[in-house]
Amino acid sequence: MSKMNFDLPHFVEMFEIQVDCIPKLFAYQLKLIKPGSGEVKIGRKLSDRLRRKLGGHWIWSEDKLITDIEVSDEKLKKAIQEVKSRESNDFKILQGLIFIIDSWKPTAKMQADFVAQGLFADFNREITQILQPAIPLGDKARVERHYEVRGWVVKEQPTVSITIESRVVFNQDLLTYASTLSQPDEMVGLWVVDKNPYENGQLYKGEIDAILGRLDIEIDRNDLLHEAQRETSRQLIQNAPQGEWVVTISGGYNYVISALNIIVMSKHYQRFGIDTQKAQELTWIKPGERCKLVEKVAQVGRDKKLIDKQWNSVDHKAFNPASSIHYDSRIVVGNGKTVEYKGGGDLIQQLTNFGLYSRSSNLSSANQPLKIGILNASSLTLNDAQNALRKQLQAFKFEAIEFEEIRSKNISRVEFERAINQILSREPHLVLGIIPDSDSTDDEDWGPYFEFKSLMMRYNVPSQVIDQNTLKKTKSLPYIMQNVALGIVTKLGNVPYVLANSLDYADFVMGIDIARQKSKRGKGSLNAAAVAQIYHKLGQFQKCHVIETPLEGETVPAKVLRSLFPLNEFQGKRVIIHRDGFFRGNEIEIIQEHFKQINATVYFVEVIKSGAPRFYVEQRDKQVTNPEIGTIFNLSSNQAFMITSETKTATSQPLQIRTLSSLTIGKALLSVLNLTLMHYGSVRRPRLPVSLHYSDKIGYLALRGLKPANSQSDSMYWL
Repeated sequence: MSKMNFDLPHFVEMFEIQVDCIPKLFAYQLKLIKPGSGEVKIGRKLSDRLRRKLGGHWIWSEDKLITDIEVSDEKLKKAIQEVKSRESNDFKILQGLIFIIDSWKPTAKMQADFVAQGLFADFNREITQILQPAIPLGDKARVERHYEVRGWVVKEQPTVSITIESRVVFNQDLLTYASTLSQPDEMVGLWVVDKNPYENGQLYKGEIDAILGRLDIEIDRNDLLHEAQRETSRQLIQNAPQGEWVVTISGGYNYVISALNIIVMSKHYQRFGIDTQKAQELTWIKPGERCKLVEKVAQVGRDKKLIDKQWNSVDHKAFNPASSIHYDSRIVVGNGKTVEYKGGGDLIQQLTNFGLYSRSSNLSSANQPLKIGILNASSLTLNDAQNALRKQLQAFKFEAIEFEEIRSKNISRVEFERAINQILSREPHLVLGIIPDSDSTDDEDWGPYFEFKSLMMRYNVPSQVIDQNTLKKTKSLPYIMQNVALGIVTKLGNVPYVLANSLDYADFVMGIDIARQKSKRGKGSLNAAAVAQIYHKLGQFQKCHVIETPLEGETVPAKVLRSLFPLNEFQGKRVIIHRDGFFRGNEIEIIQEHFKQINATVYFVEVIKSGAPRFYVEQRDKQVTNPEIGTIFNLSSNQAFMITSETKTATSQPLQIRTLSSLTIGKALLSVLNLTLMHYGSVRRPRLPVSLHYSDKIGYLALRGLKPANSQSDSMYWL
């Protein structure tokens, strides 16, 4: 395994705070009717309201309201009463604030948050101007650059990160776009941004959670005006015509739609007629360009005496290579052969040379025919595709391949069912669907993909889907069929490869995630699915649980959590749990108590996909590039950032990893990095460990009724 060159300087988008810039701070505790209920949401909103009413800086950090102004009890009480009368629903459980005594001192995290959210915000307009102008994206949209400053603690020092974000903004505002929709519910799930900046220059963005109703019909205009905090908002509400739709944005903010612009997420590019390739070219920023933009923003912070030195490997001992956690990228393929994982064509060549690690008992003989039924709902002839797939499967030592192709006259469910019934009469091992527009990622699009998959899951027969546009790339067919063949052999119970060095401190790794389906009208969720993927310490897949459950927020209900760990499977075992994002509510306590009862050991690891600042390495020719996979930046004894994937077209996005138990941060990082090697559905290494990589898709399928019988499966049906 190659060693990283740490002779080259590494640096991260993080800057030491000049602590002298922080004024004397005061803290308040929320006094709630129901302690712990919605505290974060109330605290964040209240900090904004008090800043407007009382001046100074107010932020929410570590469950406290932090400010740099002294306020009399009488003045504070009056301000809170005014806030509650204006927004009674949002603050109905707020009784008041409790001042924390003079001996209180802010933590390093509070100091960092105060600089990031408070002091830096004073210069938002100046910084925003630096990142102008927007870049045209055809005639339908534009790409805007924005920045975010976040507070962190690194080696017990208050620190801020500065990151640059690219947004694709539709040229039509939401009001204009809504006039083209057949149903207002089609707005739910769109991301939007406030047209007007806050007084400190920030823009509010979020996802449309629900359609509340029409102005002056279901929604009282005076209530909205009473709730609005800014004069610009009140003016828009006042000018909005009767009947204009009112929506709720994530965070609980209500807007008339004329106040919002549309942020086009990548999953909606097709819906809005955005050229995906062009959008990627403009939004994916290469390392050299990105670090220059960050430096421009950082210079404003330096000029204002807020920040100083950037965290780097020359002056700070926070960077480490993957070898520091004993990472080994070797895998075991057929005949017990140990090779280094390289991905891509190298992985296929290794499997070709030595075979799969283990064969399914149903296909243990190389001479036993592998029967693949093909539902062809496309306009294509498949001779070249079949030949390329046959060649790749034969390279995996499946010598006899039998294809049975049935054409579907159209893409209706009835026609699919007729064709599938014909195919299944031949008893294939797997059915391959060639379907138009099967790669659509629009949340609202049921489409032919789901028709096909729902039928195949009903018949409990493994299936694979290829979009017809993929097969039009005739020059790429050999490479396309590498991924298809790998997915096919895995779905049929074969194990392509395992880790050469197991996670000897655990028996299983389980990834837990929540998928939710938003309500169209009103608040809350229609339903949700808890997804748990279980992998052996050697990295091979064991089982997947998919449990639909009513859900408020992100917390997994206790009965669901306990059901994921049956006694006969987990008694006496050591289990690492990878949580997608943060553990919520009392999830940890519930699982700990259950593991105590079954005499098992559990370790908790949070894998956070967004928010981590990016790393860079400066080459000898002064060119700035991405660091190698496995580069680590340690924040503390239980928290680190780590690069887990590589890209040539953009700047790598690290994962944030936190361990919340006795498991060391090194072992937590190793459990994540090792499981990025174990993606059997592609020759390309994923950014997330396989324990979490497909959670979104599994949940997405489940919320559309596509889930295994009895809520669990030992087959990777989602590949």
